[in-house]
Amino acid sequence: MKSRSFHWVVSGRAEPTYRPTRRRSMLIVTAALAVLVTGLAAGCGSEGRVEQAAGVAATVENEPAPAREPYARLDPAAFEERMKNEQAMVINVHIPYEGELAGTDAFIPYDKIRDDPRLPEDKGTELLLYCRSGRMSEEAGVDLHEEGYTNIAHLEGGMKAWEASGRQVIYNPENAAKQSAPHKM
Repeated sequence: MKSRSFHWVVSGRAEPTYRPTRRRSMLIVTAALAVLVTGLAAGCGSEGRVEQAAGVAATVENEPAPAREPYARLDPAAFEERMKNEQAMVINVHIPYEGELAGTDAFIPYDKIRDDPRLPEDKGTELLLYCRSGRMSEEAGVDLHEEGYTNIAHLEGGMKAWEASGRQVIYNPENAAKQSAPHKM
């Protein structure tokens, strides 16, 4: 419903104008805010990945990477659990060397991981990737996926998240000496 008011124009005559009622204005503002909040909520939530399936929350700990992502994102507890699988290959992709997790199988720089001879021939072998913060292992995960590997996971938040969860990062001077590749900026 519109309310009628008069507006004086230059000619000196009063002409009726129509303005939305206060109620309609509030409805428009409320709808705009609802759209904004919904959009913001949809864009948030990258920390602690939780999948919504059929209205029930389920963590992605023990499932292969969803089709939309080339790798699974694991929190420290899930990553530690997966490391217990003797068939899995644990790879530190961080350069330069800034520490490691106990049980690491290989040190392969994230930007040189494609076609590395230390990678398993079986493209279905579980590959567990980590770095210092998670960025390099994400890049390595994408590269390995493009190379045809299908069972890839990375430590979300890297060694920083591992330490923050109360787990230990080891500094091995012998491995540090072997990993002398400069960090690519």
